[in-house]
Amino acid sequence: MKKSLLILCLIIVPLMLIASSTAVEISMEESGEESITSHSPVTEKSPITRSPVLLIPNSTDDYVGMFDPVDGTYLGVFIIEDTAGALYNFSTPINAVQGPFGYIFVSDQVTDAVYGFDSLGNFLYVVADTTYLNNVRGIDFRNDTLFVTSGDDYVAMFDGPMSFVGNFIQDGTDPFDILFLEDSTCLYCDIQGSTDNVRQYDKDGANPNVIFNISFPEQVQYDIAYPGHFLNAAFSDDQITEFLIDGTIVNTWTWNSPRGVFRLGNGNILVTDGIGVHELDSATGALVETEDSGSYRFIELVDLPLGVSEQPETNNPPRFLQLSPNPFTDYLQINYTLTSSAETRLSIYSVTGAKITSIDFGTVDPGTYTYIWNGEDDYGNEVESGVYFVKISMGEFVYQQKVNFLK
Repeated sequence: MKKSLLILCLIIVPLMLIASSTAVEISMEESGEESITSHSPVTEKSPITRSPVLLIPNSTDDYVGMFDPVDGTYLGVFIIEDTAGALYNFSTPINAVQGPFGYIFVSDQVTDAVYGFDSLGNFLYVVADTTYLNNVRGIDFRNDTLFVTSGDDYVAMFDGPMSFVGNFIQDGTDPFDILFLEDSTCLYCDIQGSTDNVRQYDKDGANPNVIFNISFPEQVQYDIAYPGHFLNAAFSDDQITEFLIDGTIVNTWTWNSPRGVFRLGNGNILVTDGIGVHELDSATGALVETEDSGSYRFIELVDLPLGVSEQPETNNPPRFLQLSPNPFTDYLQINYTLTSSAETRLSIYSVTGAKITSIDFGTVDPGTYTYIWNGEDDYGNEVESGVYFVKISMGEFVYQQKVNFLK
């Protein structure tokens, strides 16, 4: 958004001194509209050369980019656009977070959906769509439940693909982002007109407490350099704020219409806006470097696998594996899905690589299946408490997930 407007302004004044957002720009930002709609689709993913990385959706070119969490360097494309729209449809991707099994979940503001991808960026399934959502913004997980903010003034909850389990917050506020804390409470960005603020809700989504008032707060984020400190990017107030839960404002930086924010490992601030991803000097607020151009959104730190080949291209979406509960004490439910017939084998290994048990299912028809493991090896002996790996081979696809067994 604003890209065509801002390029002209850049000729006249420095980026950080551009005038505040107009009413039209604010309205477009709330709905996810972009002023530049034509783009050249990215058709190839980049290799994963380091981990962890920062994932940042680009909402004009419709992909999820990778950036270095230490200095903000652009590393390439992690998730490409599905140009045919056969599996998923990026229109304004806004937030890419890591959830259960290391999977990546991407919210799209205009498509009104959340999509699930494996840790290599391959599409898995639609988590939620217009059946339950409208004007999707920031998302976050608490345990295995996904929380989705909506411009229809609620935070929806999902415990699996298309498995809506109710609304967490629906009190007349207008959420743009949500961030869960270790105590299960959450930080929440409210853009409901004159009441715009960053606030905290208890673990039940009740008893809100306004931390500070700010106009159009977008992403709220942990400050990884300072435990107990948080960051917020406020679109309309042209401000990045470092704050504490008690409302103390530790620091502020001025930047035009910021969206996403992250504290880099070198101590500087990474910020996104309608024209790029920028590194700011945390001492002065001055621009150090623009890491990449484009309309970028929220910034998230994730762990991705290194040295692992991507799934081969097929006409079918990749199969997927889900484990619950995790940790488990008595029985583990192993759900696996095939979209075409395939030879299927399930194996469970210890953390040292020793095989605990394996089952050859033979050729399995398309569908979703469940296998229950009781925590015993092939000889009927109960295994010790600890970490185990569940691996399923379905034709040319192999998935592996970690599970904790507690006696």
